[in-house]
Amino acid sequence: MKRLGFLLISCLFLSNVYGQTLHGYEFKIQIKGLADTTLYLGHHYGSAQYVIDTVPVNSKGEAIFTSTDTLPGGVYLVVIPTLKNKYFEMLVSGTEPKISMETDTVDFIKNMRISGSLENTIFYEDLNFIASKKDKMTQLKKEMDLVGETTEEGKKIKAEMKAVNAEVEAYREDNFNKYPDLLYTKFLKAATDIKIPEAPINPDGTKDSTFALRYVRQHYFDNFDFSDERLLRSNLYDTRIKKYIKDYIVKMPDSIMVAVDFIIGKSSIKPKTFQYVTVLLLNEYATSKIMGFDAIYVHIVDKFYTGGKAFWLDDVGLYRIQAQADKVRPTLLGKKGQPLVLQDTSGVDIPLYSLNSRFTVIVFWSPDCGHCKKEMPKIESFYPELQQLGAEVYAVYSEDEFDKWKTWLRGHKYPWINVCNAKGTEQYQLKYNVDQTPMIYLLDKNKIIFGKKINIEQVPGIIKDRIKYEESKS
Repeated sequence: MKRLGFLLISCLFLSNVYGQTLHGYEFKIQIKGLADTTLYLGHHYGSAQYVIDTVPVNSKGEAIFTSTDTLPGGVYLVVIPTLKNKYFEMLVSGTEPKISMETDTVDFIKNMRISGSLENTIFYEDLNFIASKKDKMTQLKKEMDLVGETTEEGKKIKAEMKAVNAEVEAYREDNFNKYPDLLYTKFLKAATDIKIPEAPINPDGTKDSTFALRYVRQHYFDNFDFSDERLLRSNLYDTRIKKYIKDYIVKMPDSIMVAVDFIIGKSSIKPKTFQYVTVLLLNEYATSKIMGFDAIYVHIVDKFYTGGKAFWLDDVGLYRIQAQADKVRPTLLGKKGQPLVLQDTSGVDIPLYSLNSRFTVIVFWSPDCGHCKKEMPKIESFYPELQQLGAEVYAVYSEDEFDKWKTWLRGHKYPWINVCNAKGTEQYQLKYNVDQTPMIYLLDKNKIIFGKKINIEQVPGIIKDRIKYEESKS
């Protein structure tokens, strides 16, 4: 049994632009052990689930979901709210408008009976087969733990486990061959990791140690049918795309950008698939907490949202996304920090570019900020180490109550450069996208940004890494 942690009420328009679509349907459900309650009909859409209908359950546990409206194909859910949102799944292929499903509250999957749907018959046969083999593997693992893997008995158990895996592979391969056009077949193929061929031999006689990774990067999506929009109503896109980037791509913005282009390129075969994948990846990097990954967000906006490609957005929605990219763009790692001319407590201009230190730590802060009150003493404790590393701190007061700022500084003798926008002529919030405090930027001698939006504990380590990088280039 599965349980929904959170259900969303869907007001999505179910249009027939999706792949295989039903034009009217009747789904008869009977759940023994259930009476006089309600059922929800929902569906997956990426990592979320949406409810699209509610029907009553009679005293016999019977309910009918029926409509003359269209219903896009995908992985649907029959949810029992009175059982803490436990649910079982139903595949809607787009070719089977009348489906009957009978089960009980003891075990949805094991006791499921299907009529009117080859798709769901194969689906539940496979689920039960896999469950039986999983039980077998669990028992073998327990036996292995008792005797040890290297013993004669352990070797026999290991061979038996290998045979079970082979049986599962053969079973599914047989289904793939018998039912190549089923939604469930496409789902399983897309969810299954590809088989990696034997690595080629290098001229020196050794195996190519990088072959497997390169092969997976190129062929990971070979069995993923991006043209079948029914797969949008599943969790496949989220899980497979995120696994690809997490497990097989170097965690550097440039490498991830290449992967993003590769994935979105594959999705462009269908408009709705292109929309879903592009939005999925944009949202992933719009909210990333990893330093430098905002460059990926800007890249996606520039390449896939401009020029009319984001057909699903109106002008206002597109403007908001592009405006956010434009705010972030000047502060990307590798960009030159924009000049600032701010004033000290005496009103004297202290230009950012007047600092000749090897590194500059810009801190945007305010004494009214609770988090700043915790962080500024930490910066003070790290300051001697920062000076030893060749860094100077340029602390920018982010409010306009300058008397309050001066009073705070009289009580807190910060030893670094303290400045504010006393003349009101500097747009530091726009130049450095200051949307919270405290906010830290790291600049090198040429005022190139190499660190941003980090905490003070990270600063010495990042500076040391920068020193190593600069020395390696010299």
